[in-house]
Amino acid sequence: MPQLSFKELVNDYSKAVMKTAIRILRDSHKAQDVHQEVFLAILRRWHKYNGQVNWGAYLYRVTVRKAIEFAKQSKMEPLVEQQDCPATRERPDGPLRTAELQQKLTASLAGFPKRQADVFVFARIEGLRYEKIAQILGCSQETVRVHLHRALKRLARELSDYLCE
Repeated sequence: MPQLSFKELVNDYSKAVMKTAIRILRDSHKAQDVHQEVFLAILRRWHKYNGQVNWGAYLYRVTVRKAIEFAKQSKMEPLVEQQDCPATRERPDGPLRTAELQQKLTASLAGFPKRQADVFVFARIEGLRYEKIAQILGCSQETVRVHLHRALKRLARELSDYLCE
């Protein structure tokens, strides 16, 4: 594999990083900040990379991690689209509870072990298949299943007050 220049890396992967950040944050301005942070972080450590990096998988992981960190630091809500839940639609405080749920989900994910948060975002927000997630993270599909199961159990516990019945 030939050595890639930083400029080529940015040119080749800029759109993919931006699309991933937008899908997670649901805000193009905030996604631009994450996009910039991803490439700045790589530039700072550029001298440490050898030619054996799978840039597609690596940038995907870094983008997801930076987007989660950004959401945590800026106390933003999104990460999930607003769901139409019968239990909240019938309640006068439904929209408020939905906004609280979004904030709580973001805060919960920020406190998860790194792998669990990554797997949850890849599987439930990005909609990737276990095989692709395993490839990106460099682990088995069974490991992906275990991390997702643990993340879902933890979220069910932490968000039980907000779940539809």
